[in-house]
Amino acid sequence: MTPQNIQKELHLTHAQMIRFFRVRQDRPEIRSMRRMADALPETHRQLLHTAFAESLRALLDPSRGIVDAMVHREELEQTYHRFDRLIDADNGYRALEALDREAAKVQRGDLSLAALEGAGLGTLGIGLPEAAVLTALMLKSVLETAAVYGVNISHPWEQELMLMILAAVFARSADAGREQRQLMAVLRQLGEGNPPDIDREHRIELAARRMAGSMSLQKFVQGIPVFGISGMFFNTAAVVRLNTLSRCVYKQRYLSAKLREAGASAGWGMNVAKP
Repeated sequence: MTPQNIQKELHLTHAQMIRFFRVRQDRPEIRSMRRMADALPETHRQLLHTAFAESLRALLDPSRGIVDAMVHREELEQTYHRFDRLIDADNGYRALEALDREAAKVQRGDLSLAALEGAGLGTLGIGLPEAAVLTALMLKSVLETAAVYGVNISHPWEQELMLMILAAVFARSADAGREQRQLMAVLRQLGEGNPPDIDREHRIELAARRMAGSMSLQKFVQGIPVFGISGMFFNTAAVVRLNTLSRCVYKQRYLSAKLREAGASAGWGMNVAKP
């Protein structure tokens, strides 16, 4: 791709991310749903929050290596390199569109797993224990999306960025604007080649609290055996939102890196000799 086309696509991806948060921010709260959620026992929300928090800690614990086992890293890296070479050789957008389709394909597989998992465990009347499995599938989806776009997911800050994405996706409409600004600031840092300094424990607690608050009513209903099958729809809706934002985030990361490479090659503002 030419630097000009990369820049255009980067602006478009940035606009898509802004639109995601704006829709979340402008979304009216359904009062009846809010009242039902607020009427739930506080112990239910706290148990759900604890389940999500403990799941995130266990899954992201480097000594356990669970994340590495979940993601087929080598296969995804090969996919990235194959498409990246095509993008370098393409002056237009066709190769980039093919990479986007590959990312969507990976996400569809994870979405199907989340739907099946919600339906299966929901039918059994399992509510809170299902949070750990759902958390694992969400992390898998985000990490695989990142890998398709060439992000080295082994870096600690990449897992912390993933926690920011989780917190942003499940934020209430009143918090969406703040989450957008914080995420954009971190992406700017990364775009400049500077990894952010993020407090992991704080991010785990925030993500878990947002997930519990957003899904407390759904998981309560899912825990009732008669309505357990509804877990398929609840999980699907949550993962669709997650996939939408994560694809925007990591596509922006990819395009920013390509633009930085193009600038270095051309010597834009740098002491780099032109080829």
